Amino acid sequence: MKARVFAALVIAATACTLQAQDADVEKALSKIAQLGEDVYKVKTDKQGRITSCIVVGQSRISTVLGRAKGLQDAQTKARLRASAVFVKWLKENVSVHVDGDGETINFLEGSKDNDAQALKEAGKAIEKTSEKFKSVSSGMVRGLQRLHVEISEKNETYTIVMGWSADTSRAIEKIEKGGDGKGAPKNKNSKKPGIGDKKVTSDDAKKFL
Repeated sequence: MKARVFAALVIAATACTLQAQDADVEKALSKIAQLGEDVYKVKTDKQGRITSCIVVGQSRISTVLGRAKGLQDAQTKARLRASAVFVKWLKENVSVHVDGDGETINFLEGSKDNDAQALKEAGKAIEKTSEKFKSVSSGMVRGLQRLHVEISEKNETYTIVMGWSADTSRAIEKIEKGGDGKGAPKNKNSKKPGIGDKKVTSDDAKKFL
């Protein structure tokens, strides 16, 4: 009997801990959302290669054609804005390379961690003004996944917080090439924000913080 009570207490304590962690993640993403459109939480490995980042996009909710239609349009526009912000950031701050196997490798420009040998091994650099860069950046945009959504009725804005990771980008690239796509996001939290909802956070969000 005591063992059952102890097990129940452990389960309850674990559930409370997980809820607290989820609340912390939502709070952190909410703070990032309030900062406005930009790229945040850029992480790199020891060689200066970008492993993940968070991107914010925002759109006004128009109610001219009804609240539901306005919310749907705002969602699409916010995603497009996030993609545009990400591509602009890549063009201004990232050195894009391709290794011998055709894999895109991104280095944060000006990072003190950039490893000359890693850059050399990455092979040919992609000029940011070229058609190739446009193609590569478009592919990378497909690697963005939704982490958090906020709807402000007061400001009539729809804000989406998206995450990009090198692992997810590679997995999606494999899918497009006919591979198994192991490592691609599973969309465990598929709930979409309704008209009355204020915030929705993905289960995958914590790994980007």
